[in-house]
Amino acid sequence: MEQRPGHDDLDDILPPAGTPYVVGHERAWGELVEASRSERMHHAWLIQGARGIGKATLAFAFARQLVGAQWSGPGRAGAVDFDPNDAAVRQIAAGAHPNVIHIQRAEAERGPGFKTQITVEEIRRLQAFFRATATPGWRVAILDPADDLNRNAANALLKILEEPPARAVFLIANHAPGRLLPTIRSRCRTLRLSSLDDAALAEGLARKLPDTEESERRAAAAASGGSLRQALVIHQGGGADLLREADRLLGGGSFDWQAVHALLDGLGQKGREAAWDLFRDRLFDKLADDAREASAAGRSRQAAALAAFCLSEQARWREAAAYNLDRKQTILSFLDRFQALRSTAAG
Repeated sequence: MEQRPGHDDLDDILPPAGTPYVVGHERAWGELVEASRSERMHHAWLIQGARGIGKATLAFAFARQLVGAQWSGPGRAGAVDFDPNDAAVRQIAAGAHPNVIHIQRAEAERGPGFKTQITVEEIRRLQAFFRATATPGWRVAILDPADDLNRNAANALLKILEEPPARAVFLIANHAPGRLLPTIRSRCRTLRLSSLDDAALAEGLARKLPDTEESERRAAAAASGGSLRQALVIHQGGGADLLREADRLLGGGSFDWQAVHALLDGLGQKGREAAWDLFRDRLFDKLADDAREASAAGRSRQAAALAAFCLSEQARWREAAAYNLDRKQTILSFLDRFQALRSTAAG
């Protein structure tokens, strides 16, 4: 099946647009289908949940349903299946269906890769899509994820949501609610997805990695936190060992800097790009754990300091990605600041 490339595609893994099934989220699927069969379906759905649990996959499945593709299920582990040879399914996967548009980070104008944000130019594509001659049935816009919108793009999207075109449905994936304009949230019906349970995760991995030993899939699932994407990254990048080493490094009161440099040098080897993201996410998970622990213990000042540090570091990491700065140095700076913050709190 022809696929449209995306900035977060994984090697040899079908992206959400080309995945002709969705596993788990049976309740959410039922809510969407029931709404589509009513006379007053909401025009904008904010699909929220952790990264990699299937928000975009669910959005593409619902887009297929809206344009008339046949499906079966829910079956095992809540799976809903579409025929991969269905014309609408193939068109949507290739980004060629006249009633469906997928808004994501655009390819870089110079050189390989993709832009680091969804810009206003992409929202103008969305405006042009709705201005085009109307075709029968629903017109569906999938935005994945809203977290990548820059300010101008977010404001432009808000204007469309305020006066939505007729027979239009917006399916907006969102990892972190705090990254989205409150005015956009207020115009959407929120559909919150939970992390995948063990059965859905096992089913998803069996479908994505049919030639992989079950023991390897179980090891990846155990370290994934209920995220199918995380499990796939762990499997591809030797991530189970990486996460164990990361936890060992982060578990002490101070860092073993020699071990840190050795780990980061390993991440810099060719073909381990996804491992950088895995390690980065582990760092922020540890930061969030520390903040929750401080809050639960009544250390509100420390919790606030950790939250502020998290926000500032996320902005710094986005800037580093935008300017293609050295990833190893970015992580070293994060760890140095993190250790200083923990030392201050301990003192």
